[in-house]
Amino acid sequence: MTKDSMVSATVAINSMAMEKKARGETVYNFAAGDPILPSDAKVIEAVEGAMKTEMILYPPVAGIPKLRKAACQWMNENYATSFTEENTIVTAGGKFALFAAMQLLIKEGDEVLIPSPYWVSYPQIVKLFKGHPVILPTMEKNKWKLTPEILKHHITAHSKVLILNNAGNPTGNLYSKEELKALLEMAAEFKIFVISDEVYSRLVYDDHQFFSCGALSDQVLVIQSCSKNFAMTGWRIGFAFGPEELIESMIALQGQSTTGPSLVSQWAGFAALKNSVEISTAVRRTMQKRRDLFFNTFNKLFDCSLEKPPSALYAFIPLSIFKTSMTSAAFCTHLMAKGNIACVPGDAFGKEGYIRMAFAEQEEVLTLGLKALAEVVQR
Repeated sequence: MTKDSMVSATVAINSMAMEKKARGETVYNFAAGDPILPSDAKVIEAVEGAMKTEMILYPPVAGIPKLRKAACQWMNENYATSFTEENTIVTAGGKFALFAAMQLLIKEGDEVLIPSPYWVSYPQIVKLFKGHPVILPTMEKNKWKLTPEILKHHITAHSKVLILNNAGNPTGNLYSKEELKALLEMAAEFKIFVISDEVYSRLVYDDHQFFSCGALSDQVLVIQSCSKNFAMTGWRIGFAFGPEELIESMIALQGQSTTGPSLVSQWAGFAALKNSVEISTAVRRTMQKRRDLFFNTFNKLFDCSLEKPPSALYAFIPLSIFKTSMTSAAFCTHLMAKGNIACVPGDAFGKEGYIRMAFAEQEEVLTLGLKALAEVVQR
């Protein structure tokens, strides 16, 4: 695997945008899924208080006990799961939880089933451990959802793991309880372990409802995070919830790698969970307002009717709207060169012919950025 193939497309494009900003250029950054909000005051106050009264020593490898307890309680109360502290590990962001699970669950040649469009890091992490990512195509007309029929069609004797992303990045799709049950039953029939990436679970809009795979099967590892749900990306606090034996192995692996996330960040995560309703509600309302502004403005500027996604932070936009014959990568390069507009090409998510734009920025930036986009496209 080459160095370039291992670099996340979203990270690479976001880095380009940040470099331009550092040079004093105005950049409209639609590339990174980073809720542009300050950390909640209660989180800051809790960390400041702890730093005055606590010693900053090595934390327990699995996470400080009160945070593990708060995390599994939060899952159980919100999503009808039944996790205990023994089913819970605190990690340096949700990404490391996924990384550690992949290292433990697959060996060379094993197949990992990944619905497309997918989060850019899934196939690359699988390849790091010499697994084989098998891409399962989904369709826009079906809300980009995996079906049991598609899943069964791609299962072989080498299939070991299925990665589900609900709520979804880059599409914002959201599965119903019945849809998840059907997928989990199919996976169980073929003895395929499921990793359910649920890091956008609190960013669900309008009257839609989120259901966790952790409430529907005990052969699931649920990945969660403070990053999106509480607008705490830079704190790097994630969680994994799953079978005790797997969690024990993940703790051992973490002990020989990161040793666990920063103690200071864990205090922040505990404060977020103890004030979860207030904080996540505020984040969700702000992001829904930005979503509505983004889509209303976009549809007006481009005379189209893009449907608002029920969850997450993204618009997954077909290039046909822009009347371009460019590839998604070429189009994103064109936007950056001509308008300092950062977007992520659809091919990074396994779906050519689309781009992903995040609506996570402040409202004024979203409006100005979309107007700049229209100017570049209409030249």
